[in-house]
Amino acid sequence: MRDFIDAASGRFIKPGVAGVKDERSEQRVADDRAKNLSGGDGGGSTDLNLDPLLIALLRKIPDTEKGWPASQRMRWFRTFAMNVSQIYDGDSEPVELKIELEKEAAN
Repeated sequence: MRDFIDAASGRFIKPGVAGVKDERSEQRVADDRAKNLSGGDGGGSTDLNLDPLLIALLRKIPDTEKGWPASQRMRWFRTFAMNVSQIYDGDSEPVELKIELEKEAAN
């Protein structure tokens, strides 16, 4: 029991557990990441070279079967534009964009 007490504080501590390296599971994780970057369509195209934030936002787009209401699309476009500006624009020259849904198109 003495091994589980911190000598400096006298408090109980959780014992460390050494992990077992499993090369097969590491390869599966790497394969899953590559599949996610390619869109998972089996095309194998992982050469997007985009910031991970933009990739994450692109993954938020719902399937066409589920639909995507205009108000949610507008929010997504604004978020995407803001993040593109954050990534690519210099601090001295930020690009300001205005994305609006036209009233006629909304009806």
